[in-house]
Amino acid sequence: MLRAGCQLLTQSTVAAKTGSNNFALEFVRWRRKPRWLPVAKSKLFRVPERKKQSEEERTELMRLHNHYKTQLRSVRQYLREEVVRQQETSTADHIVLTPEQEEAEFQRCVEVNNAWNAKIAKEREVRLAKEREEKVAYVQERLEAGKLREEERRERANERVRYEIEQSKTFITRENLDEAIETALANPVDHNFAIDLAGNMIKGRSTQPQSN
Repeated sequence: MLRAGCQLLTQSTVAAKTGSNNFALEFVRWRRKPRWLPVAKSKLFRVPERKKQSEEERTELMRLHNHYKTQLRSVRQYLREEVVRQQETSTADHIVLTPEQEEAEFQRCVEVNNAWNAKIAKEREVRLAKEREEKVAYVQERLEAGKLREEERRERANERVRYEIEQSKTFITRENLDEAIETALANPVDHNFAIDLAGNMIKGRSTQPQSN
């Protein structure tokens, strides 16, 4: 299991250095008994032998350990000095203002706030004036368009009235009813007609087609 973990760590390190994540994962499942089972009887009183460490290996491990502890102490000392430097250079924590200085600082903040408010008020007035002008122009345009539509509607109505007046001159009224009857009897109109194969129109029922 340790060997598989080392291989996976090595592959991950190589992938991180090369910027590639395309590496295969190989999981190894060792056949061993579960952890909740007790120790086997054959290994119950067996004391594992402690492997002897050579002098060179022990010296190298001690050197690496000392090197690591030295670097860790250096980082800690640097962080402590950085915190102390920031505390010494920061004036917001250890400077105590007198009541007069606090009042002066408050008045300065009030003046700055009033200046900001005045600037924003001017910008708001300009914006509102522009919006009012645009709204007035829009309303005026809509009124003009409404007037044009009303004039066009009135003109169409007048034309319709004039047309109906002209058409009313030919209407049959109670006064000219007798005259209209006499005119109709004197000028009979036959609306029946026929069309022959040549396309000639033959009007009237009594009209005979011409023989070729």
